[in-house]
Amino acid sequence: MIMAADHQLRDAQTGQVLVPRLERATTFWQRLRGLMFRRPLQPGEGLLIEPCRSIHTHWMRAAIDVVLLDRDGVVLSVHPNVRPWRMIHGTKDTHAILETAGGHLPASVQVGRRLTLGSGLDI
Repeated sequence: MIMAADHQLRDAQTGQVLVPRLERATTFWQRLRGLMFRRPLQPGEGLLIEPCRSIHTHWMRAAIDVVLLDRDGVVLSVHPNVRPWRMIHGTKDTHAILETAGGHLPASVQVGRRLTLGSGLDI
């Protein structure tokens, strides 16, 4: 595991665990660093960056799946297998961005679905 994963990400409707090892990046420095210069995420690992409206994959070593979320944890868009040296921009409604290992995002993560932290906190 690459990070201190204090949370799990769940489907709010079914309770299914979608990302069992989730780290939150909430400070300026955590958000700035993101996944740069780290080893690639493994299946089941993720980083939730909040607040955040856009990301880049500069200096990353592998593709990631990217999910843009609003303040309520509702999925606004899904970007599978975003390769290094790309940028993803959200809309004004984007509040947080989830990054997971490329190609390992559960199929149930779709636009309109609400996600929640396993600790019971809202995103």
